[in-house]
Amino acid sequence: MANETVSVWYDEDGDMLEVLWAFREGYFSSTDDERVLKRLNDDGEVIGFLIHDFSTLKQPSPVEFELTSEAPADDVANLTVRQASIRLGVSERRIRKLARDGRVRGATKSGGEWLIPTPVEVIPGRRGPAGVAGRVGVTED
Repeated sequence: MANETVSVWYDEDGDMLEVLWAFREGYFSSTDDERVLKRLNDDGEVIGFLIHDFSTLKQPSPVEFELTSEAPADDVANLTVRQASIRLGVSERRIRKLARDGRVRGATKSGGEWLIPTPVEVIPGRRGPAGVAGRVGVTED
């Protein structure tokens, strides 16, 4: 068996556990367990999964779910809050606040996890200075 790397994150604020064995662009799709989303790449291959309400799984029997591949969605890729925060250069907490306030176009909540569609589009606020999220390395003429 070849050496393979698996990345595991636990988000205590969102009570989510995410497991990835291939860190590539992709989207989430539901499974037969409403607490579990599978992560698929653009070819429909399973590259990980996410479990909502992870702390509630303190039961003697294991959680079982099927991770079958499927055809890609209609060119819509969803990011996790972590991935969106890295892409925009802001904190995960800020992404969640923007999504809650309806300022991330197309963001939806599935279980306890926000699904952020790509490209990430933040609706400007009505007060304060213009934001600089995602403008790293951008110069103005």
